[in-house]
Amino acid sequence: FATSGWQEAGFDWNRIPGVTSIHLPFDQLRARVLNVDTFSGMEEMLYSDEAFAGGLSQAHLNGNFGMVLHEHDKYNGSHRARKSFHFFDGTIVCLGTDIENLNDEYPTETTVFQLAATTPETRRYWEAYQSDGQTYIDPNGVGYYISKASRPDARYEKNFPQVTVGERSTKPTSGDWVSLTLQHGKAPKGASYEYAVLPHTDAAALKAFAKKPTYKILRQDRNAHIVSSPADGLTSYVLFETPQALPDGGLLQKADTSCLVMIREYEDKLLLTVSQPDLALYRGPSDEAFDKDGKRIERSIYSRPWIKNVSGEIPVTITLKGLWRVTETPYCQVVVADRKQTVLRFTCRDAVSLDVELKR
Repeated sequence: FATSGWQEAGFDWNRIPGVTSIHLPFDQLRARVLNVDTFSGMEEMLYSDEAFAGGLSQAHLNGNFGMVLHEHDKYNGSHRARKSFHFFDGTIVCLGTDIENLNDEYPTETTVFQLAATTPETRRYWEAYQSDGQTYIDPNGVGYYISKASRPDARYEKNFPQVTVGERSTKPTSGDWVSLTLQHGKAPKGASYEYAVLPHTDAAALKAFAKKPTYKILRQDRNAHIVSSPADGLTSYVLFETPQALPDGGLLQKADTSCLVMIREYEDKLLLTVSQPDLALYRGPSDEAFDKDGKRIERSIYSRPWIKNVSGEIPVTITLKGLWRVTETPYCQVVVADRKQTVLRFTCRDAVSLDVELKR
């Protein structure tokens, strides 16, 4: 594990990279594992009442991931966020919006990284490390860029040592760790963040990226996270809702339901990828059970009547600007095609990513 920069000793379990969470004392963070019914043993398999969580892969090269986060009422059902990750070649753009909860005792944070200084070399690296507050780079050549809007929230910590507890034991463990978090404050309402990760870079390339980022945020709100990479001709859409208007000038004009979309423009062609992340094992509202106070009751996943159902079909209708030709397939049908717009209906199932090539 040490070669990857991870170890259990001293690891702060609040700070799994990429996570938006309330930073709790370890006694409050530890799971209260129960035997909740006759369908399961001693376990905890909480799941969300939100159906939007999944990823899209375009031609096995680029993609995105989005989720509507809602913590279970067993712990803190007021904790919510909308998160997305957009993968463009050598860059991952990470966005969050609508971060909120009612915990006014402990701060809410998004963890950009938490890395162990497990060897003398990495310890010396971090001891001498100085950041400009905008960019960070670790010993493995992973670069991090913090947007101007999120920079005031960034907190870099070097804890030599960092004392925590074990995964299965309450006994203290200790190790040398560094972390970078974005602080959203106590009981946040409508908090957001933006940062980017460059998995394989160097200091010069990271500095050039910070001076002129290769991506553009087209929309970042409750309804949608939309990011473009102009040099690659890519636009990534995480549509949590069905916003009435999408960014002007873009090819995607409308979607009739929540979905993930990626468009790559090249020459007179488009590569369009669509995914609906809901597996649709059943349709309609969540089948959660509630107690007398209106809070969700913990139940085993195996007790659900739909657990062995196959994934259902979800139709997704996409409207593109302009006239495009496409070879129809069982999962992609042309509804309308004229000079103003091309309307396609996708039959989505199994949360699969559906690629189609269109010609102008």
